[in-house]
Amino acid sequence: MLGSSLPVARKVHLAKLFKANKQLAGSRNRNSIVPRSVGTHIELEPEVLPNVHDTGDSQRSTSASASRRRVKNWNLGSNRRFPRPIVPVPLAAYLGRRWLKDDLTFDNYEGGPTIEMLVKPRDIITTMTFQARGIQLSTAWVDWVDHGYRITPSSFHIFYQCDPIAIMDHIMPIGTSDSYDASNQIPDRVTGAYSLARLGSHQEGQHTHVTDVEILSASELIDSAQYDPPLQEECRFGHNAFVRGHTSHRYGDGPALYVDLERDSIRFSEEEIETSVDIDSIIWTTKVFRCKGSVGIYITPPFQTKPGIFKHNHTYVDITIPQSEEDASSPGGRTEWLSKRFPMSAIPHASIGRISSASSTLNLYIAFPRMIHQHPVNGRRITLMPKEVLDIFWDKVLLPSIGDCTDVSWAPYLKHTLDEARYKARGRDGRKGGWGPPKTIPLSNDDFRDVQDRMETRIRDGEGELSMYGSMFFILEGKGIKLLTKDGQRGRFSGPEEALRRNLSDLDWSYMIDRRHGELLVDVGISFTPRSPDVPVIGVWRLDALEASFGAGGYKRGEMHHHNMLSRYGALQAEMQQERSQQTHIAFRSTYNLYYESIRTNNNQVNFASDSDAYKLTPSYMTECFDIMRVVDGCKEKTYGVRDEYRVSGHAARIILDNIESKAIQYLKSDPILWIPSTIWFELMRRRVREIQRTQISIVKKNPPNLGILTGLLNHMLRSTTSTPIIYDYHVRESLALLEYRNVLETAGMFFLQDFDLSSSTCLDEVQQIDDVNVLGLMGVTAKAQRDRAVERMDALRSDESESEEYPLGRTPTWTRLKLAIANSPAMIMRPWSWSSKLSNTQLNVGRLVVMFTRHVWLMLTPEIFKGIRPYPSSLQEAMRCWTITSIDDTLTSIAFEACNAGLHDNAGVTPGRLGPKSRAFVDRCSLFFPDPDASNKRNAQSQWCALWEGDGYIAEYHRTMKTLDGVQQASLKQGLCDIFSDLHCLPASGARVWVQKKDAIVFITNPAFYRIDRVGRGGESHRRAPRARRTMKVIKGKRIFAADLMDSQPFDADGNLRRKTERQKRREIHKKMTMAKKNKRVPPPPRHRRCRPFPMDELKHVTTDDEMHVD
Repeated sequence: MLGSSLPVARKVHLAKLFKANKQLAGSRNRNSIVPRSVGTHIELEPEVLPNVHDTGDSQRSTSASASRRRVKNWNLGSNRRFPRPIVPVPLAAYLGRRWLKDDLTFDNYEGGPTIEMLVKPRDIITTMTFQARGIQLSTAWVDWVDHGYRITPSSFHIFYQCDPIAIMDHIMPIGTSDSYDASNQIPDRVTGAYSLARLGSHQEGQHTHVTDVEILSASELIDSAQYDPPLQEECRFGHNAFVRGHTSHRYGDGPALYVDLERDSIRFSEEEIETSVDIDSIIWTTKVFRCKGSVGIYITPPFQTKPGIFKHNHTYVDITIPQSEEDASSPGGRTEWLSKRFPMSAIPHASIGRISSASSTLNLYIAFPRMIHQHPVNGRRITLMPKEVLDIFWDKVLLPSIGDCTDVSWAPYLKHTLDEARYKARGRDGRKGGWGPPKTIPLSNDDFRDVQDRMETRIRDGEGELSMYGSMFFILEGKGIKLLTKDGQRGRFSGPEEALRRNLSDLDWSYMIDRRHGELLVDVGISFTPRSPDVPVIGVWRLDALEASFGAGGYKRGEMHHHNMLSRYGALQAEMQQERSQQTHIAFRSTYNLYYESIRTNNNQVNFASDSDAYKLTPSYMTECFDIMRVVDGCKEKTYGVRDEYRVSGHAARIILDNIESKAIQYLKSDPILWIPSTIWFELMRRRVREIQRTQISIVKKNPPNLGILTGLLNHMLRSTTSTPIIYDYHVRESLALLEYRNVLETAGMFFLQDFDLSSSTCLDEVQQIDDVNVLGLMGVTAKAQRDRAVERMDALRSDESESEEYPLGRTPTWTRLKLAIANSPAMIMRPWSWSSKLSNTQLNVGRLVVMFTRHVWLMLTPEIFKGIRPYPSSLQEAMRCWTITSIDDTLTSIAFEACNAGLHDNAGVTPGRLGPKSRAFVDRCSLFFPDPDASNKRNAQSQWCALWEGDGYIAEYHRTMKTLDGVQQASLKQGLCDIFSDLHCLPASGARVWVQKKDAIVFITNPAFYRIDRVGRGGESHRRAPRARRTMKVIKGKRIFAADLMDSQPFDADGNLRRKTERQKRREIHKKMTMAKKNKRVPPPPRHRRCRPFPMDELKHVTTDDEMHVD
């Protein structure tokens, strides 16, 4: 794959470089790939589990994870695929011309950056900005530079330089056998129609009789729900039918149900189904753009929140990767011609213009492959170009090139600099720019070709300053043009191809279809719609027949979509296997159901209310639910068909358009489509949304401790009624696996929460019972307070604040707001803790002391305060993980996190906000937990620190270790401990006491190094009335109990003859000591008995006052 001309040592060196830079994995010399035949075997990539990496699990210690429900099989959280019994058509090895001839003058291949430059670590964080001489500089230039990628004449081609081979054998192939019964969609696990006899036995086996499942059609399911009361009222029948998947009767709940849509099906013959052919979109990639009309070029960079091609469009560009330093320094020119297929969406690009008409708008993008790079932390490709990078291109390359290629008479109307263009684009209020597209300047084909040549010259003359813009190419994208071409615009033209050429006459079609100039991809689609004037129907693909058809066509596994969470109906999209695709000129096949058009947005993006909105029952959530129900309710009188679409080359499109209708008639005979009345289908959707919304309202009123977990599940079910959402949140994937999503689909025909019980404390026993800090962070700022009140059975507090992902509180929140966020939702504002590779070289003494410190400090707490297992780490990494907010939240019943203001200042060292008393930095807290022998931490015998200074305490062990080391070793040990403490997620808020308690909560101080902020902004403290003091729960062990537990926690010491004691023995010894001390205590003598003498009341009459006294 690396080329036969390279020496073996060079190949070994390149393999090491590819391993160090994963972005280059899969690179090869595609000219050296030996042609091979494509056999009859089905090449399926292995079933890949969804990304189940959990930030929370990486933050949890072993003891914290032990108290949580564990997923035994992650496969149960994904969809089960159907068999592919028919193999695709075999293709012989292609021996003709595959790619265009290489041209050494096509791009600059010598003297560029090397592979070694890609793997060098960077010291500058890409999101950081700094001030220099009054000008704000951006470190975006660290990544948006020339990385050494180049293009060749064949970079744009994904198909061989040949006519399409056996193309119609791969269009709508029939993958099912003649015995296939489309109406039988109930598995044997439900019906019990399988033999209990042993495998290979010839005797007649016994069969089961399943009685605990009731099979219902969709119409029967709707009828079983009976009436639909207002949302505030309970509806047991509807809740059982659409949420729990159970039948109901008058006196209680019935058995589980299975939804069989085939009972409501309506059959149509092939003649009753109308086929319609069209061209839906075009994608043209080229080095030199040409057209017949004019193209509008933007005079300023358009404001974009995401790239123009923001998701994979199943189109690739073959990019030549950088050469190695060894190859660059060798005489004789470049010998490494390795390349890699990059998805078009992975290449940095920007919208440069458009071709508009009354009927359509085609977007023109310019791509810069030299700036391909990944995020240094998460490894994701970055394609949204920063403003600074685009400004330089417009100001130094594009606008001057336009000025150089136009007549003098154009000068008054041109903008020669970007500042001038933006000044003239100001609005009425003086603001610059805006959300709308910028103004364009029309350029003819000849003018724009001159501009392209001039841009190449300017980039070449700019050398290193502009080299990152080299190797640029253009992408023309036209989407949503099916109505321009459908059936030749209802007979106006001879077919979709002529309609496309006539309606988009500004394009030079003969130039575009010539593969010497680039690659043209066309989406050819066919729609199936029955003629049913009396009963409106909708069509849905049968997934078993569809999967078999994709297998017979040689397509990959792709992505399967279960509509409305139904097990056997939906859609499928997949690319074709690469070698087969290169010969047949078919890149991608997509099937979907046209009823999706009833709720599809204009930008085809699903923007349903967030889980946070559902958690708080915000107006946006309630409105979204009502809008969906209103839209689907209005579609019951319409007919919707299904669609099959292929992304192919321009040459292949012509062949398909001539033969697809006859092929479609044959395909319909395999009965791959279910037709069901629209009223039944849309009422099923509407009532499902209604009952899920009612359930959400009920659990918010109940406020269980796992409200966030339940909200994520219900909102996922709600989104799945109208689309197939991507599951981004780990807790939702975890819950689906715990509920055995795959098995529920197979045995119920539709996903239900079968064991959901509103009367129980947590409503659903199979999932996690308490929301962790990560779930609470997704639910909003006050979610932790709401969760804590739910545990105490108090009313929930909801907040309407909206937080972003990267900076949830903004870059410069006030100190008051930061403290509130840390107290209520620390996972939202703090970055997850991760093990640093630099800690792998930590001294053994440092690791041993940190492990002892963690064990002994946690040992001081009473058992009543734990809801999980007491941490007892055995390694440094495990000990540091015990101090993460996730692990602490899973370990203790009641905690309080506090913010730390150490280091929260700007670049000038000034802290603009009011922070209150200065906190001690985490690196300085090391001396608090590991004090010198003459420190004052021990204080007195009643101090919590006292037991740690004596005997087996970790501080005593620290002092013993220090005595065995010299001065340099002691300084190294202290520095190692400081490095560990600076990287801890949080610590106890220790001071005079080891553990500080507020009410019943243990107080932890968080590390500001993990805060998702730049600095603290200005803002005053809010004055609140002090809370009323109350008696707190005792959470710290007494000194004697802790001393005994500390002795017992140490390993057996033969020299000291220490033996382990039971809990009873320890209590008896303590009681004995206390009793003996009481007996030996000096008892004071009893008080002397005094006889009570009566007061002489009768003598009062003889007493005179001063006024009555006689003075001599």
